[in-house]
Amino acid sequence: MVAEAQQVFSPFVAEADDLPTAEQLGAMRHVIDQLEGLWLAATADFSESGELAETGHPTLASWMRHRCNLAPAEATARAKVAFAITASQPTTGNAVRSGAVSWRHAQVIEQTLRQVPAERREEAETALVEHAESLDPGQLRRAADRLVHCFDRARADDAAIRMLDRRGLSVAETMDGMVSVNGLLDPVTGALLLTALDAKLRPTPNSGDDGDGHRESGASTSSPGDVARADEVRTWSQRRADALGEICQQWLQDTNQTTVAGVRPHLSVIVDHASLAARPAGTPASDVETAGVEPAQLGWVGPITATQAQLIGCDATVSRIVTDGASQILDVGRATRTIPPALRRAVVARDRTCVGPGCHRPPEHCDVHHIIFWEHGGDTSLENTVLLCRRHHRLVHLKQWRVVIEPNGTRKLSPP
Repeated sequence: MVAEAQQVFSPFVAEADDLPTAEQLGAMRHVIDQLEGLWLAATADFSESGELAETGHPTLASWMRHRCNLAPAEATARAKVAFAITASQPTTGNAVRSGAVSWRHAQVIEQTLRQVPAERREEAETALVEHAESLDPGQLRRAADRLVHCFDRARADDAAIRMLDRRGLSVAETMDGMVSVNGLLDPVTGALLLTALDAKLRPTPNSGDDGDGHRESGASTSSPGDVARADEVRTWSQRRADALGEICQQWLQDTNQTTVAGVRPHLSVIVDHASLAARPAGTPASDVETAGVEPAQLGWVGPITATQAQLIGCDATVSRIVTDGASQILDVGRATRTIPPALRRAVVARDRTCVGPGCHRPPEHCDVHHIIFWEHGGDTSLENTVLLCRRHHRLVHLKQWRVVIEPNGTRKLSPP
């Protein structure tokens, strides 16, 4: 084993020093893949020779986990590949040891061949190894799925049923007040989700932005709002999470016709007047204004801050409930919109899109925001309202961004 490793590594040391950096890195990656293949083959021989039993470990995966500090799933996957490339898959083994394919490619091949009829596995292995030399492991997985379907449609259908049976989604509140989402989706449902998220992240028509009002780096920066585009600090993971929230909000608002206990499902927040009228954190406020400011209660998840409740209430339906003490209800007022439909139409006609810097989100993805918060006495009028996408709306309420009205009446958003 040491001699084989030396034969792999010595040419690299002798020849790579004169290569450009990019070629050095590529050559190093090739050496790593070769050494990985030699290591896997050697571990399988180590297990078969009986030396593994002398270590006290019951399986090769257990030895890899504890002796080589690999994660359990990683150790199990590598052990399966090690045995496969030294026993039943010689073509794959040769390709791995030569560095033509990585052990991750070999893992895909090993998993695929278990789904192929025995009499066609040699043919399938040859085809997969050839594809592996030009595809990454993910691309090879897709090619392998097509191959399984072509070789044995009934087996492919059975695999699809097993995949469907594995589907599931768990949604639960965590100890710190977040909501954890974890699960597996079958390919069709997963594709629906990916399509919906992709649509939310795509540029709006004629906007030239990245779907959230901000062009990607390297794009044209000729529009007036470009100087302020540094406000986009979200990761792609955060942007997908926000997109999922928008999809849910839009479906509840525009599509869902279900009723529960006589009303359409909606986001329900219970907040007392003192909390709703509280000044944003970090702004000057009197003792009277800060007294009695308590968390609001959001359905399903529990307490949220007064600032978060104000954000939700900015463009919502509000019911006044007058109480005497903690539990005595004296009066329940009629539910009213904080932004009447006619006013929303007027704001949309004036602003057309979100007024955030460089943002072009359409009205369907926007809230109507009170420039002077309505809970602080701001008028519900055309002059005191502005169209903001939900991301820029959060910046106003949570990050103290502010709306500035230019002398010509144009509204724009500025950082604190």
